[in-house]
Amino acid sequence: MLVSKDDFIGLDDMVHLCAGGETPILKSHQDAVSRFFHDKAGGDDGRQRFEETYLECKEKAGRLLNVPPEEIAFLSSTSEGVNLLAHALDWEPGDNVVVADLEFPSDVLPWTRLERLGVELRLVRHRNWRVSVSDLESHIDSRTRVVAVSLVSFLTGQRQLLSELSQRVRSAGALLSVDATHAVGVVPVEAGLADILMSSCYKWLLGTHGVSIFYWNRSRLPDLKPPFLGWHSPASLTGWRHPTRYELRPGAARFEAGNPSYISVYILDNALEYISGVGVPEIESYVLDLSERVLHGLTELGLEIMTPSRPRERAGNVCFVAPQEKAVMRWFEARGILIWGDSRRIRVSTHLYNTADDVERLLETLKDCPLI
Repeated sequence: MLVSKDDFIGLDDMVHLCAGGETPILKSHQDAVSRFFHDKAGGDDGRQRFEETYLECKEKAGRLLNVPPEEIAFLSSTSEGVNLLAHALDWEPGDNVVVADLEFPSDVLPWTRLERLGVELRLVRHRNWRVSVSDLESHIDSRTRVVAVSLVSFLTGQRQLLSELSQRVRSAGALLSVDATHAVGVVPVEAGLADILMSSCYKWLLGTHGVSIFYWNRSRLPDLKPPFLGWHSPASLTGWRHPTRYELRPGAARFEAGNPSYISVYILDNALEYISGVGVPEIESYVLDLSERVLHGLTELGLEIMTPSRPRERAGNVCFVAPQEKAVMRWFEARGILIWGDSRRIRVSTHLYNTADDVERLLETLKDCPLI
């Protein structure tokens, strides 16, 4: 056991194997929320503590991603981050964006709005549930502006080889946009290998909705400007005498048009403290062992596995084909096991609070499921 289940709400009588959808809540988040409520009522002093927590949280996020905290913004969601990039770049007719067919909708749909500008969206088709670096590279040409990928697939659990992908995308003169939602918090992530990297915080990062991490590689995109402005975008406010004058903040805070969700930031700050206390390398090793047990058990049951078997090509998600996925999910929930089902597949997610006994209970229960 890597951490105590007593650290979490909701694990007393439930096997929780759906971190890829939602994670249980840390009990210590209740203290974080109480601190926020206290500071909310504290006038200007409370506002100062908002700012301190906000900056501390960026420091922790920067350490987690091995990048300067000044290059991190807190947006409302990963979806907002993808749309921000799509609207911030200057496009020309004939440009193209490369994205795989297995991507999460928020990593695909924003790019379709560019078609009216003459920008082509190139879909890379998977082969047996896998999209390789070579598959992506084969769709890149001199007019490719962005290659958009998930570091770990929400659908299949495949982990991309980020260093190799980064080298090939950059050598072609394109930008690499990475959705790291299913990677950050469970495996090491070198954000600097991407040009833009985003992550939701309510899954593997043990946070909640309302805040996401947006990383801007300033050395690669020094002139990137936000497509949307607000009071938080400028380095300073000129006041009513010159209301249209402004100079953008030098760091990624320029992409935060207004206040972040401070209550979500307080929770994320606490979650990052917890994760750093355990250590991501330790979490990765532990989770890969558990996911290996899941893979082995599913294979023995003769199920169609969607997730690569090699450890470096997966993380915490293990997925298999299940045409009656919603019924299967409800069947397991009635037996005290939470898994995730959509898109005609089941996703089993092991995280730092899971145990080998959790995996064994899942596999034993699977043997009795009449829907698979």
